[in-house]
Amino acid sequence: MSAIHSLSPELTGISSPDPLKFAFAGKKSAHTSSGSIPVPADQTQAVYRKLMDTPALPETLSPGKRLAYIHIPFCRTHCSYCGFFQNTTKKDEVNRYVDYLEKEIRMSAHDAWTQSGLFHGVYFGGGTPTDLQPEHIVRLGNAIRESLPLANDVEMTFEGRFHGFDNDKVQACLEAGFNRFSLGAQSFNTTLRRRMSRIDSGEFLLERLDYFNSLNNAAVVIDLMFGLPGQTLGDWEKDLHTFLQSKAHGVDLYQLILLGSSRMKQSIENGSMPEPATSPERAEMFRLGVATLSDHKVGRLSVSHWGRDLRERNIYNHGVKSGAEIMPFGSGAGGNFAGHNAMSLRTLPAYYEAIDAGHKPIMMMSKATGNKALFSVMGSGFDRGWLEIAKLDQTGGAGMSEHCMPLFEAWQENGLTTIHDGILDLTLPGQFWNVTMHQALIDFLKQYPLDGQTTERAA
Repeated sequence: MSAIHSLSPELTGISSPDPLKFAFAGKKSAHTSSGSIPVPADQTQAVYRKLMDTPALPETLSPGKRLAYIHIPFCRTHCSYCGFFQNTTKKDEVNRYVDYLEKEIRMSAHDAWTQSGLFHGVYFGGGTPTDLQPEHIVRLGNAIRESLPLANDVEMTFEGRFHGFDNDKVQACLEAGFNRFSLGAQSFNTTLRRRMSRIDSGEFLLERLDYFNSLNNAAVVIDLMFGLPGQTLGDWEKDLHTFLQSKAHGVDLYQLILLGSSRMKQSIENGSMPEPATSPERAEMFRLGVATLSDHKVGRLSVSHWGRDLRERNIYNHGVKSGAEIMPFGSGAGGNFAGHNAMSLRTLPAYYEAIDAGHKPIMMMSKATGNKALFSVMGSGFDRGWLEIAKLDQTGGAGMSEHCMPLFEAWQENGLTTIHDGILDLTLPGQFWNVTMHQALIDFLKQYPLDGQTTERAA
C-alpha cells in the first residue's frame, strides 16, 4: 500500500481554506487520458475488420450502453473558442459528404460486432449538424435506424446552433426519429455571443427555444459556458435565470478551456479581447451555478448536467464519461470499441477515398491499456459526483479500494471528498475539480500498481 506522505500535491491537491478555488493550480483539460498502444498504420484495416467480424462479448454489453457518434464536419462560421474547425459549409460539398456518410453508416449493417448488441444513444455532433438540409437529416436518420440495432428507448440527439436551425430542419429531425435537441447557447448575452463569433442575439435564442418547447415532441437541452472573456458573475447569474425562464428540459454548465489553436486564445494574447475569468473566478461561477439550479429544484444528473424533468436523461454524455463503447461515423469522428480507440480521417478527400475502397475511414487506431471495467467505474463515479468504493474491488481486484484509500483520505483532508457508508462523495470543491481528480486517480494507479500489477496491460 502507498503511504500518504509519498503522494504529491498533483495527486492530492493542497490544503487550503478555500479548496474550491485553490486545491489545484488550474484545470488543464476537459477530459482524462488512461493510455493506449498505437496500432501500426499498415495494420489498422486488418485489425478493424477482425474486430467487426467478431460478435461483441456479452460482458462488455451488460454493464453499460453502446453509443454511436456521427460527425458533421462543416461550420458556416468558426467560433473563436473552438480549436477543432474542419471545413467551411459549402452546398455541393455537404451534398457529397452526406452521400458518403450514408454509405459508411450502411456498411456497418453487415458487421457482427455492430449487430450483436443494442445501441442506447445516438449523437449527431460537429461541426454544425444544423448546416445539413432537411432531406439530409431524414436520409441519415433513416440510415441509422435501418443499419444499427437501436434500443426501444434509444436517446437520439441532434446537436445544433440556433442560427440556421429553421422549422423545416426541426421537423425533419422529428421525422427522422430524433428525440433530443442539444443546442449550443453558450450565453444569452449578445455582447458575449458576438465575441465568440455567434451571430444571433440572446432575444433570438429565446424565441427559438419557445418554438422548440411548443412542439412538446423532444427533450430540449442547452449548453451554457462560464469563464468567458469579459463575463462577469452578474452576466453568468442572468444566463442561469434565463435558462430557468426558458422552460428548456436540461442544461449543461461547463467552463471555458482555452485551446492553443483557438482564435480566442490568440486574441487574448495579442490584447484584442479581454482576459477570461481566472480559475478562482470560474470556481465562484460554478458555485453560483450549482446553488441557483439547486434552489430552483432542477434535478442534477451529473456534476455538470441538470434535467428539469424526467424527459432529459443524459444517456450519451454520461456514457462517454463512463467509458461506454462508441462507434464513430464521419470524417473527424472519434470513438472506442472492442478494446480499441479510433479516430477517423479528417480530410474529406482521404475520407472519400477510404469509403470508395470499402474501408472504415480510420486515420489512427490504438489498443486501450489498463483495466477497462475499473476505469469505467471510475469515470462513471466522477461524472456523477460519487463513487461506490466496493466497486473498485469488484472491477480492480481484491484490495483495490484499500490500496486507493490513502489518496481518498488525502482528498478528504483537503476538503475535496467525504468518505461515508462505503461512498466516496465529492464535495462542491471536488465536483469542480472532478476531471483533475479523476486523472489523479488514473496517474496514482500507474505510479503505484496494486500488488505489482501494471496498468499497461491490454484492456
